Amino acid sequence: MLSHKLVVVSLFILGLALAPFSFGQFAKPAQTSHRVPGYYDPATGTFSPVRQSEAEVEAPAATTETGELIIKFTITVRSAIPKNGVVGCSASADAGDAASEHDERATGVATLVSAGTYTCSAIIHYSWLLATPTTDKISFTGSATIDYGYQVTATNGTAILVQPIEARGSSTSIPSINVPANGATTTVDVNITL
Repeated sequence: MLSHKLVVVSLFILGLALAPFSFGQFAKPAQTSHRVPGYYDPATGTFSPVRQSEAEVEAPAATTETGELIIKFTITVRSAIPKNGVVGCSASADAGDAASEHDERATGVATLVSAGTYTCSAIIHYSWLLATPTTDKISFTGSATIDYGYQVTATNGTAILVQPIEARGSSTSIPSINVPANGATTTVDVNITL
């Protein structure tokens, strides 16, 4: 019985000795009057404060820039155009900055202007959210194709579908331009030979 009382008293004393450590988790953390902005790297455990000038600089407000880009192709065709063939063009325009990135695409069907010369326009109507439109650039890619126009008839004979398959194609580099004024229509001329 004495050993039982001794164990109970020992546990009571041990509980009293450890009690302050368990109540420490309820203490309020010390309040700092000054916070330092920066970046914590959990991989290395280091904190890098932001320089004062960086912390005070705010990102520019983004605005919506709208307009129309007409990528006008003049296509010189030296290849044979197959029966039911179509001459076409396609273009893409890429723009972006800290606010967002944009990738727009358009296609067009060419019109015969004179023997072997076609014109084709790929028209892109855009609405882009940009933070720095006065310094942003638009990058372009463009291509022209001659496509076969295969006619496919449904097995029950009730529908006819024309399926385009590229017979010849050529891509070209198009110089980049500054983002046009808001609401502007801008034409970019491209010459290409097929």
